[in-house]
Amino acid sequence: MAIENRGPELQAVCYTLLVTAIISTLLRCYVRTRLVKNFGFDDWCMLAALTSFTLFVAFALVGVHYGTGRHRADLDPEDFKSAMKAWWFCYIWYCISMIMSKISIGYLILRITVRTLDTFIIYGTMLVTLLAGLTFFFVTLFQCRPISFFWNHDQEGSCVSVDVIMALTYLYSVFSLISDFTCAILPMFLVWSLNMDRRSKIALIPILAMACVASSAVAVRFAYVKDFKNPDFLWSTIDIAIWSTTEQGLAVTAGSLATLRPLLRLINHKLGISSTGPSELHGSDHPTGSRFEIQSNSRLGIGHRQQGSFSLTTFTDEDREAHGAGSDVEGYRRGEIDKLPIEKNVKWHSREPGSNESQEELTTPGYEGPLSRSGIQITTTIRMEENRI
Repeated sequence: MAIENRGPELQAVCYTLLVTAIISTLLRCYVRTRLVKNFGFDDWCMLAALTSFTLFVAFALVGVHYGTGRHRADLDPEDFKSAMKAWWFCYIWYCISMIMSKISIGYLILRITVRTLDTFIIYGTMLVTLLAGLTFFFVTLFQCRPISFFWNHDQEGSCVSVDVIMALTYLYSVFSLISDFTCAILPMFLVWSLNMDRRSKIALIPILAMACVASSAVAVRFAYVKDFKNPDFLWSTIDIAIWSTTEQGLAVTAGSLATLRPLLRLINHKLGISSTGPSELHGSDHPTGSRFEIQSNSRLGIGHRQQGSFSLTTFTDEDREAHGAGSDVEGYRRGEIDKLPIEKNVKWHSREPGSNESQEELTTPGYEGPLSRSGIQITTTIRMEENRI
């Protein structure tokens, strides 16, 4: 009669999610160090989460080797002890991995948070997650006295009731779900208030919400928490192990994928799908640059709105049509206007509370020249928007 063994199921999940987590995190590091050139605290947290997840997978595979996913009756006593010891270490690395990944996701959202209330919500969510994670960490770490009694009952010792572990698992899962849904819903409102076109907003919202898909694994795991009570521990808890692995893998992978938009824009630019490259100043949500909008108006009714990498002396096509190529206006652009003494009046203000925009107005008062003789008054407005994704 063949021995029942569900270990290979856990192995397949571990290998698959570890590979995807490593690839996505490496791509994240490339984007932040080479494209965005802004490697921040959230990136270090995600690297710590990946490291912890890797160690979790290593001990999970060791556990499978010694008996995780098999019935206790089919195991040698020493193999059973080794498998239980590996499970105990998985507890530890699971807690660290989830704490660091959720902090990383929280700080990622803070990059686009402007309003004080939203900032408090994100910090509060991270604090609750941290406290819940640390509580689960220390209770599972010291659930047995001595600690080794968890995997070796050939000695005197005791462990807390399994009901306590189950209650704590349910409680941690609830806090995790609340945290994930908060971090999934809040970006929708944050992105919608950003100064970018509607198409970019619609594209960015699911990317940020993707960082919280690990909650799906938490929800599924709820149904299996009761299996902690089963005496045949290594066999009955395999589903908990599988969904805990899935939760970590999704958190690290999706949390890193949410930062790859600059890389996608670069690929689209290289393939000719998009004309906007990540190093150009266009009217878009560039991850590290700023957005400039230059508006030129005149008393002659000339008005044209442009976006892009312009100098302060840029003239529009309407100017050329109104005055003719080679006119005083056009010639003045090429020669002398850059030499004018410019008086710069900078006015910093926000269009609405919490906006992350600024505006500068530059004028040349009291100047007599070709522009004034043509009866043209030029007002140049620069709006600079900082984008942190």
